[in-house]
Amino acid sequence: MAIRRWIEHHASPEVSKQIAEGLNIGILPARVLAARGFQSADDAGAFLNCKGMNLDPYSRMDMDKAVARIREAIANEETIAVYGDYDADGLTATTLMYRCLSGLGGNVLCSLPSREGTGYGLSTDVIDHFADIGVSLVVTVDNGISSFEETEHAAKHGIDMIITDHHVAREEIPVAVAVVNPHRLDDTSEFKDIAGVGVALELAAALEEISIEEALEEYGVLATIGTIGDIMPLQNENRFIVSKGIKLFDRCDIIGIRALCNAVGMKIENIDEMSVAYTIAPRLNAAGRMGSAEVALSLLLTEDEEEADQLAAKLDEMNKQRQEVEAEAERVIQQYLCRNPEEIGNPLILVAGDNFHSGIMGIVCSRLVDLFDKPSIIVSIDGDTARGSGRSIAGFSLFDMISSCSDLMEKYGGHDMAAGFTLNASKLPELKQRLFDYCEEHAHEFKLPEIHIDDEVTLSELEVPEVEALSCLAPFGGGNKEPNFIIKNVILTGIYPLGDRHTRISIRQGDKQVYAAYFGVCPQSFPFKVGDELNVIVNLSIYHAQSRDFVSLKVCTLVRTNVTKEDIDSYEEYRRISFAGKATVPCGIHVSREDAAVVYRKLRQNDTQLFWEGALAGTFGDLSLGQIMALIRVMVELGFVKVCPGDRTPILKVIHDAPKRDLNESPTFREICV
Repeated sequence: MAIRRWIEHHASPEVSKQIAEGLNIGILPARVLAARGFQSADDAGAFLNCKGMNLDPYSRMDMDKAVARIREAIANEETIAVYGDYDADGLTATTLMYRCLSGLGGNVLCSLPSREGTGYGLSTDVIDHFADIGVSLVVTVDNGISSFEETEHAAKHGIDMIITDHHVAREEIPVAVAVVNPHRLDDTSEFKDIAGVGVALELAAALEEISIEEALEEYGVLATIGTIGDIMPLQNENRFIVSKGIKLFDRCDIIGIRALCNAVGMKIENIDEMSVAYTIAPRLNAAGRMGSAEVALSLLLTEDEEEADQLAAKLDEMNKQRQEVEAEAERVIQQYLCRNPEEIGNPLILVAGDNFHSGIMGIVCSRLVDLFDKPSIIVSIDGDTARGSGRSIAGFSLFDMISSCSDLMEKYGGHDMAAGFTLNASKLPELKQRLFDYCEEHAHEFKLPEIHIDDEVTLSELEVPEVEALSCLAPFGGGNKEPNFIIKNVILTGIYPLGDRHTRISIRQGDKQVYAAYFGVCPQSFPFKVGDELNVIVNLSIYHAQSRDFVSLKVCTLVRTNVTKEDIDSYEEYRRISFAGKATVPCGIHVSREDAAVVYRKLRQNDTQLFWEGALAGTFGDLSLGQIMALIRVMVELGFVKVCPGDRTPILKVIHDAPKRDLNESPTFREICV
């Protein structure tokens, strides 16, 4: 797990008390609200209750034009095509718009792109097909803002276009009957960070001449799934949508949603935002990832219960296939890194292979970023064509890096945190070197990711009523994260397996001992030992057992209590060296030969050590974490130590038969030795 800079927020006791009393909520959620900057009960209440928003759909540019043209098409019995996307947002937006237009008497059909076929967005081939079957109006949802050529092509066929989208718009937009997108540069509406399904909801409300709140009664479940599935910030209109929509699941009339809940053994009346994020949305996404988004769309549209059950079972099976494909891709990448351990030391992780499944490349990239804290790119080679998908770290623009190599690309696109490209496979070596060069030139941009801590608590405070009161802050998600609480100076008293790949730990503070879950790390890879003194950041919730309720702790991250700000600052300096891919060390990191001996002796005590930086801090005497990491780099350069991929984190292996070498043979040591 990547080291993060811990940012502790401290709530004013007076403000916390005023919020708690003014809103009649528990003191723990009041402290969180105060820590997040709310200075009064009125301000906090406006956030919790979504007050003060302008929910007028006609505040969006071109909404009036879209409504007028759609009503004209319905009145003239024209054929309308709703064109969506293959992810959860696009699928729910497509379903919502289809239900709306059909309910208004429209002659409507739906169409989706194919990840392996036409790719994201409209294509001229799709427009040609629409022309052949007599479509005269196309309404896009969750796409279209970049469809310049396709919009012109539609006009040549006499097809009108209404574009509804939420992706970033350029200064120039397609020439269409209407372009409804809050990110238009000339759109003056207040809240812009809504999902594609949110724009579709607003259009439906305008068409049906009802308020957005009334529209949610009909479409709230779909809007909730799409908003959460697209990881929209749960603030303002999004919070309003999700908080209202979650309550509508128990009376949901979408047969396919009920069938999907049954297929995975989930009671629909118990659904919350986490159920949507981790159970429903991934299964809808799985269809598009595995090449058959039509299965998910059919599930959302069917009116036949037997068909719904069959489609839900198929979708659940596709999700399992997706997990298997991901696991295989991760295995192949691990094998590659084992054969080429020097890749771990590069400024970015770039792995190329034959026919990686395009539907899972982004997910696997994200896991590489989490593991190595570096930009990561996976390239799938098919004959002469290489297609890449990448993910980045906070503060470093992957799109800008890819753009710097645009002369090598046949096609590219994306944004700061995610980007993709296509190029001739013969150009991969040149691309890799130029990306490394770019990282070296922009190493100063590297910053450690941050984790924000809402409050400090003690184990003795964690009683069920106090923790249960945190539910008033929900729904949680992007823009309204689950509160992070720090518990300081605990003793690790036990380490146990939790399933196949997770760990359960017990911690003690004073006279109280509790259990906590640490997901994604098995006990064999857990880097601490019983008796260690730790500071732990956790999320809190209530586990409802048959006999009684318990406070449940989920570990976000943890470090030894003796880790200091100097450790974090020096580690950030070291990471800039790693990011640059060369041994130009800032003057803040200096070591001696004696320091090198301390590190080497410590490494030799255990032939194989976990390369978990947070666990290495504080275990090498007075050496800072930056010094430790720089000296490990020295040992690797001299061939004394080898960095290899492990289960979930790299491991350090001492090479016992390595020939003796002088420390000055290491370029890094020459830079940092004093």
